[in-house]
Amino acid sequence: MSQGREVEDAPAFEMLRYPAADITAAEFEEYVVETLRSVHKELDNVVVTLHDVLEGVDGSYDMDGTMTFESGGMKFRVLIEAKRHSHPIKRDIVQILHQKIQSTGSHKGVIFSTSAFQRGALDYAKIHGIALVVVTEGRYTYVTRSATKAPPLTREHARTIGLPDFTGHAYTANPETGETSVTIASQEHPSYLAKILMSQPPNASSI
Repeated sequence: MSQGREVEDAPAFEMLRYPAADITAAEFEEYVVETLRSVHKELDNVVVTLHDVLEGVDGSYDMDGTMTFESGGMKFRVLIEAKRHSHPIKRDIVQILHQKIQSTGSHKGVIFSTSAFQRGALDYAKIHGIALVVVTEGRYTYVTRSATKAPPLTREHARTIGLPDFTGHAYTANPETGETSVTIASQEHPSYLAKILMSQPPNASSI
């Protein structure tokens, strides 16, 4: 195996498990919005706003989206970035989102992406409690027990067996071990996403 920066910047292996989603800009935006709104079953007064402008202590920020909700009588705000890229997301994008969270006094940040995240981006996100969601097509998540490698399902076939067109895999830090935790982030499993949105970074007590 090669050494040095190439290894450090390589996407996490798990993120490369599925092919990139064939998704339009409109489909991607709709997926992100509807996935976030699905947690209304778990959290109160959920509001998702696209292209929201927020005032921070050091200026204004034009966000791809924001989300507010209430839980336990408290109100929370989450900053949303949506990256429909063909290349892996770099660490600096996650760092900039973290700066925006701090400046605006927000609770958390989530980055939805159609591509994988570089290792440095994943490590930084885990430390600071930012969730990274890789969006793929639901049909790629279907596994057969065939002795030979079966071709991937078509979207039409996948729909007939109840698979969504698109689904997400969220990468966060396990609060107990700090290791990478992979969770489904989809409209079909809103409780998982709600737990991600409510989570704090492992070092929250020292922030």
